[in-house]
Amino acid sequence: MTEPRALRVRQAKRAARAAVAGVLAVAAAGLSMRLVVNSSACRSAPGFGCLGYALWWSYLLPVLVFGLTWPVLRLLPVRPAWLTALLGTGTGWYLLWCLDSLRWLANGTLLFQAALCAGAFAFAAWCTQSRRPLWPRAAAALALAVLMPLGSFASTQLAHHKQNTELAHAGVPLLGPHIPDGYHLEGVGTSETAHSSQPTFYYRIAPNDAGRHADSMEELNRVIQVVVGPRLPNFTPPSHCTALTSVYPVPAPACTPVTPGVWRWSRYDFVEYFARVGDAVAVVEARTPPASSALLRDIAGSMRVRPPAYFTEH
Repeated sequence: MTEPRALRVRQAKRAARAAVAGVLAVAAAGLSMRLVVNSSACRSAPGFGCLGYALWWSYLLPVLVFGLTWPVLRLLPVRPAWLTALLGTGTGWYLLWCLDSLRWLANGTLLFQAALCAGAFAFAAWCTQSRRPLWPRAAAALALAVLMPLGSFASTQLAHHKQNTELAHAGVPLLGPHIPDGYHLEGVGTSETAHSSQPTFYYRIAPNDAGRHADSMEELNRVIQVVVGPRLPNFTPPSHCTALTSVYPVPAPACTPVTPGVWRWSRYDFVEYFARVGDAVAVVEARTPPASSALLRDIAGSMRVRPPAYFTEH
C-alpha cells in the first residue's frame, strides 16, 4: 500500500472512531435528559418547575458531553483527545442550534441528531490531525463561523414569512389602528373564539417603556388588548354591544356612541371600545387609568384594514 493511500486509510479510521464518540454523546445526552424529566424531583415540582429543571440541565449537557467523550476518545484512541472532544462538542451543538433555528431539524429526530454529531466529531478529528496543510481546515472552520449569523437572519425571515402567511389567511379583515407615539404592536396572532368557529385576529398595543413583552401585573394593566372578528347578528349597538360571541343568552350591555362606527362601554375601570369597519368589528379593551379615554378613542377611530406586514414590521 502506498504511503498517501495508507495515510488516507489511517485518517478515515481516526474519523470513524471519533464518530463513534459522537453517537455515544447523543445517546448519553438523551438518556440523561429523560432521567431528569422523569425524576421524582421534576415530576413533583410545582407549576412549571419541571420545565425549569429541564432547561437548567440542558445548559449542562455540553459539559457532560465533553466530559464523556474526552476519555472515550483516549480509549479509542484519538489524539489529541481533549481538543477533539472540545471541538466535536462545540461543533455538534453549533450545528444543532443552526438547523433548529432554520426549522430544518425535525423535533425528536434522534437518529438525525446522532448522525449530525457523528459527523461533527469526525470533522473534529480531521481538524485536529497533525498532518498539514492547515488551510482546508481553516476554511471549514470559517464556513462554520459564517453559518451562525446566516442562520439567525434566515430564521428571522422565515418567522416573518410564516406570520405574514398566517395573517393573510386569517379569515377576517386585519383591522389595525394608527399606532400612537410611544407604543408598539406585539402578540399578533389568529385563532377561533372559544364558543364558535368564527375566526378572530388579535394583538396588543403596549407602551415602549414596558419592554417588548409585559409580564408584571403593573405592565399588563398598561397594555391595550385588541380582538377583531366578523360582525355577528347580535351586534346591534347601542342596545347590544356584544361583538364576538354567539353564546346564548347573549349578554347585552348597552353602549354609548362616540363617533360614527365607534361605541364605548365601561364598568368601573375596565373600558371597551367597539369599532365597526365593514363586516368586521374590533374590540379595544383597556383599563382607565392608565390608558386615557382620549387615547382609546383615537385608537378605535383610526381602525382600518391593514396589510399583514403592518403588524409584523411594527
